[in-house]
Amino acid sequence: MSYISRLTQAAIDLDALVKNYQYIDSISDTSNTIAVIKADAYGHDSIKVAHALQDYVSHFAVGFIDEALTLRNAGVTTKIIILEGPFKEADFAIAQEHNFSLMLHSDYQIDWFKSFNLATTATQLTNELWLKVDTGMNRLGFQINHIDQVISQLSIEQQAQLVLCSHFSTAEQLNSSKPLAQLSKLKALVAKYHCKFSMANSAGILNWPQSHGDYTRLGLALYGISPIGDTSTSAPLIPVMTLQANIIAIHTVKIGDTVGYGDIWQANRDTKLATIAIGYADGYPRNAKAGTPVFINGEVAPVVGRVSMDMITVDITDLASVNIGDTAELWGKNISIDVVAQYSDTINYELLTRVSKRVPKIVITT
Repeated sequence: MSYISRLTQAAIDLDALVKNYQYIDSISDTSNTIAVIKADAYGHDSIKVAHALQDYVSHFAVGFIDEALTLRNAGVTTKIIILEGPFKEADFAIAQEHNFSLMLHSDYQIDWFKSFNLATTATQLTNELWLKVDTGMNRLGFQINHIDQVISQLSIEQQAQLVLCSHFSTAEQLNSSKPLAQLSKLKALVAKYHCKFSMANSAGILNWPQSHGDYTRLGLALYGISPIGDTSTSAPLIPVMTLQANIIAIHTVKIGDTVGYGDIWQANRDTKLATIAIGYADGYPRNAKAGTPVFINGEVAPVVGRVSMDMITVDITDLASVNIGDTAELWGKNISIDVVAQYSDTINYELLTRVSKRVPKIVITT
């Protein structure tokens, strides 16, 4: 029997998702905007997100082939790029069968690719061939001084389908000189091989228009969160996820009383508290400090005490009217996830992707 008693949920606004995509796509209108939906679409439910966007995008991108197969099994037919490439040689056959493009970043993957081509009768490359180039991120990718040797191993037909890809390490920093230095390295290779390229992530799209290239990779901003903290730029973006839970208890503590595990918070006045049905097992950060804002009935209440596995407590003494069953927003359209991240010494990406499977993702319309 399927039954949901608790009202804790992540409300997913798919209309906002589409609007965010269209807005960012209009900024880079000469590029093909790839929707990055790895990590379960940054915690938003990749299947729901893919179905909402498939009429607008030509390519999705995910981290690894398992994520791509989940989408295919759900009826998503759009081309998919596997950003981390193959983890096994067998991934090439799966990629060919399901119309995936594997981004190759290491010599062992090139060896697998060559072996796969020799072992199959297919003579024509039907998808573009993506190669990752390390221009300064120093995480994945072929070194600049090695890429000639890599490309020399490709056939003329494969080189004709080549897309060179790299990744910014400081695209969110407008005063950094590194993004343009990285872009210059990649563009020199693009000019040499007369191929397509992809450099810009969300911050690159917004901050470095010269990096848009043939493909941009839209991740965080797709979900309505600015990767650069610039409110003037982020204004058109609409948060897609609203994390919310209901109030399950209200009580008053006296001056000097403590709240929660470890007695880390003590009342300095008679305090009215509300207990909300969400905790770190749901993905709400355990290290959220006292004062982290929660939105209730049009007003803001601060978290007090330590976050528990299933519950948090907030100070509602100064709120006009709060009742058991009322909905509290933990982040979304009224409480910026960036603010919660700051109070929790983390980043918005981590908060989104840590929302747990026990929190239902409920599609809403606006």
